[in-house]
Amino acid sequence: MNKHYPVVILMTALIVVVFILTTHPVMAAKSSDPNVLIVYPSEQKEINEQQRILDMLISHFTTDIDFKQPDEIAENDLKTYSHVFYQGTEKEDLPKGFQKALNDYEGTLVAQGHNLNQLGDRLSFAAPMKEEAYTKLNMKDEPEKKVKTSIHTVFNVKLDEEAEVIVEAQSGERILPIVSHFEKAYYVGTPIIDSPFSTFLGETLHEVFQSNHVSAHEGYIRLEDVHPLVDPDNLRGIAEVLKEKEIPYMIAVIPVYINPENGERVHLSDYPKVLEALKYMQANGGSVVLHGYTHQYRDSETGEGFEFWDVKNNTPVYKDADDDTPLKKRGDFKNQKEYESYRKGLIEFEQSYVSGKLTSGINELTSFGLHPLAFEAPHYTMSQNGYQTASKHFSTYVGQLQLSDDNWQVMASAPYITKPSFLHGMKLLPETLGYVEPDAPDAVDAIMDRAEEQMIVRDGMLSLFYHPYLGVERFKELLSRLETLPDVQWIDLKEGEHSVTSDKVDIQAAAGRVEVDGSQFSLVTNSKTSLNYFIHQTIEKISWGLVGTGSLGVLFFFSSTIISRRRFSKIERRDHVG
Repeated sequence: MNKHYPVVILMTALIVVVFILTTHPVMAAKSSDPNVLIVYPSEQKEINEQQRILDMLISHFTTDIDFKQPDEIAENDLKTYSHVFYQGTEKEDLPKGFQKALNDYEGTLVAQGHNLNQLGDRLSFAAPMKEEAYTKLNMKDEPEKKVKTSIHTVFNVKLDEEAEVIVEAQSGERILPIVSHFEKAYYVGTPIIDSPFSTFLGETLHEVFQSNHVSAHEGYIRLEDVHPLVDPDNLRGIAEVLKEKEIPYMIAVIPVYINPENGERVHLSDYPKVLEALKYMQANGGSVVLHGYTHQYRDSETGEGFEFWDVKNNTPVYKDADDDTPLKKRGDFKNQKEYESYRKGLIEFEQSYVSGKLTSGINELTSFGLHPLAFEAPHYTMSQNGYQTASKHFSTYVGQLQLSDDNWQVMASAPYITKPSFLHGMKLLPETLGYVEPDAPDAVDAIMDRAEEQMIVRDGMLSLFYHPYLGVERFKELLSRLETLPDVQWIDLKEGEHSVTSDKVDIQAAAGRVEVDGSQFSLVTNSKTSLNYFIHQTIEKISWGLVGTGSLGVLFFFSSTIISRRRFSKIERRDHVG
C-alpha cells in the first residue's frame, strides 16, 4: 500500500469540506427557546394592560416575545415564529394580508376573544355562538382543580368532534368550553384575561408550549413595611419563630421614616435596636428587599404614602413634591414637537427621581451592613418608565405589577415566577396570596383559599406578606396554617442569583453567598447619616477595646499584688524560721 495514501484521503476530505462550506450557506443552530409574536388590535394606539398580562404569562416559558398589530404583518412575517397569539380584545376587520399569513402559518396558534370567524381554517373547529355568563371554572381533565368566581362571560362555541376542551366554564348545569383546541390551534373564549381565569390560562400554557415543568410550588413570606419605628421585639420574635422552623424569608425594608406632621427624617441608625434586629434577621434566614427609600411622597406618612406614583394626579412622579404646577396637555402646545419636548423632560425627571431614590436606599442600607437583594415598589405602583429605570439597579422584583401608566389601580400578578419583557430583564417573584388584613378575622382563611387556587398551576407561586406590628402570636397562627400546604419550597434569595447595583456598590448573591464589591470609605462618606453611624460604631468599638484593655490592666495589677504579697509572706516566714 502506498505510504502516502492516508494523506491523500485526508487532503481530499478537507477539500470536500471546504467546498461545502463555501458553496452552501451555514445554518445557524436553532434555539430551543420558543419565539413568540403577540398580535393586538390595529386600532389600539399602544400596548396596554391586556398585552402585559399575556406577556407575564408567556414569559414563564420564553423571553423571546415580539408585539405587532395586524396591519403591520405581511404574508410571510409569521413563519419565523414558533408561536403566534392573537388577542381579539376588540371587534375589527382583519387585514387580508394578516388573514393570508394566518392561513399559511404552521406553528402553534392561540386565538383569543373576538373575530373568530376571520381567523381561517385552523380555527374552524370552533363555530361562534352567543356570549354567556358563568360562575365556575375547572380544568376539564382534572375537575378537582376548580374555583368559583363572580359573574364573567364567555364566547360560547360549538366544537367539532375532534376538538378537545382544556378549561370549562360552568353556568348552573350548563358546561361551556372556554379553552379548546385541535392539534396546534387553540381558542380562548374571552377577550379579557383577568383573575381567576389567568390562573387557568397559566396552567394551559404548559400544554401550549409543551413544557414539562415539574409539579412543585415555590413560595415566600415577606415581612412588610419594616422602617426605623417598627417594634424591634416583634421583629426578633418573628425571626426566632422562622429560624426555629428553618424557613427563609424576606424583609421589605424602608431605610428612612418621615414624620408627616413636622417633616422630621429618622434613619435606621437612629434606632439601634431595630438595626440590630435586622442584622440578626439577615444572618439567620432573612433577606433584605428594598421597599423604597421613604415609602412616601408629598406630605404622606412613611408606609402609607406612594413613593413612585403621584396619586393626587394619578400620574408617574413628574415633578417635585412641593411643585403644585398643573401638568400640561397636548392642547397647551402649538405643535406636536413642543409637546414631545415637554414630555421628554417629564420622563427624564422621573428617571432621575427613581434612580436617585433607589441609589440612596441601596447605599444607605449597605453602609449599615444590610444587603438588599431585590426591589419592591411601595404599594406596587410604578410606571413603565420606572420599571425600566429600576432594572438598571436590580435584577429581581418582588410583588405585583402596575400595568397602566394612566391608572395606578390597574395591576395584576403572575401565577408563577416569570420575566416579562416590560421589566427589561428583571425577574418577577410574584405575590399571589395577599396579606393578613388587620381587621379581618378570616384573613388567614382567605389566604388559604387563594393558595388552593394557586395550586391549580403545576408550578404556581404561594407567596404573601405580613406586617410585624400585628405581633408574634398572630404570625404563629398564620404559619401553622401555611405548614398544612403540601411541600412548599420557601425561597431564600441568598440561594438564587440576584444582583444589585448603585453608583457606589455592587451586590451579588448566588449559592448561599452574598458578595459586596465597593469602597466602604466611599459608602460611609456618601451621607452625613452613614458617616455619623460609622463614627459612632468606631468610637463604640474603641471604647470597648479600651474597657477591655483597662480590665486586663486592673486584672494584671491585682494578680501582681496578690503574687507579690504571697512572696513577701514566704520570705517573712523563712526569715522567722531561720
